[in-house]
Amino acid sequence: MNIIRLYMVLFSALILPAACKSDKSPQTPPTTEKIYLSEIAGRADSLLHYLHKNRNFNGNVLINHNGLKILEKSYGYADFRNQAPLKSQSSFRLSSVSKQFTAMAIMMLKEAGKLSYNDTVDKHLRGFPYPHITIRHLLTHTSGLPNYGEYFAQVVLRSKYKFTYPTNRDILLWLINEQPKPYFKCGESWLYTNTGYVLLALIIEKVSRQSYPNYLQERIFNRLDMRNSEVFDYQHKLPYRVYGFRNNKKLYDDHLFNRIYGDGGIYASAADLYKWDQALRTNRLVKRTTLKEAFSPTKYYNNMFSKNYGFGWHIDKDGQTVYHSGSSGGFRSIILRNLHQNNCVILLSNNQDGRYENIARVIYGWLD
Repeated sequence: MNIIRLYMVLFSALILPAACKSDKSPQTPPTTEKIYLSEIAGRADSLLHYLHKNRNFNGNVLINHNGLKILEKSYGYADFRNQAPLKSQSSFRLSSVSKQFTAMAIMMLKEAGKLSYNDTVDKHLRGFPYPHITIRHLLTHTSGLPNYGEYFAQVVLRSKYKFTYPTNRDILLWLINEQPKPYFKCGESWLYTNTGYVLLALIIEKVSRQSYPNYLQERIFNRLDMRNSEVFDYQHKLPYRVYGFRNNKKLYDDHLFNRIYGDGGIYASAADLYKWDQALRTNRLVKRTTLKEAFSPTKYYNNMFSKNYGFGWHIDKDGQTVYHSGSSGGFRSIILRNLHQNNCVILLSNNQDGRYENIARVIYGWLD
């Protein structure tokens, strides 16, 4: 790993020529800017090729500068067992990057007048035992609800229940029947928890009267022509599915929580995430004012404190960059977006090992 860090530092230290300002369309950059962008793409490709050659990266990358794809490439295998190569259509498990799609579905239902961010959860999920927790608390990780992961791992080990893979409904029943103590009163602090986004998926189903997978497929994926994206169903064969591994050889694809969605569960290609990124720069799904709130820091404890997290997005201190990463079952994923410039870096990997957020941020910094 020291060699990799040294390589990244050397790359970061290289002085890139200043971008040439132009009034021309970003789709037709002037010659000087083309050379500049070509140099960035070449350096990113060299970095990823080096990491792949040294068994520290396996996956797909897409780099967007000013709306223009300057690098879209695959490195390695979709399945190490048969050495099936990755393709541009390859669909990776997004893990927690899925949260931004759950948040979008909630925002769409809010704009349609089907719910309010201030609705209490028990208004939509009968029997929910925490009367003051709202949809906004779930979106912003200020609910105080404990994370279901550790508890259900212990449950399965003890074989307390008969299921092998818990579902969203099981998470809700756990909260109703056992009423675990929250970490804090809702709205008084901030703590990242997957439980809130599992409940949001159930609220989407209740309010829309559609399954969560169908709602996202019809309202988001189909609308944006995201042809290689879906909420994964193990009974349905995803044409360009990628399998997760560790150390480039050990299958690590299966996971105890593979049947749960909302906090994860989506598979998508880098090309589809580019379409998603571009759509978020328009009002195709929701109004710009709605998106602005999703990319704004969360206020808590009577507005005395704030956390740089909106609705399914982390926010850098500069307020210009939003991002989210994900990790589970042999996969690592990250999307970094500049809100004021049409720049984005998407890095998807099916090799659990490696510091992919660091790699993505080095490349993202070259675009600035």
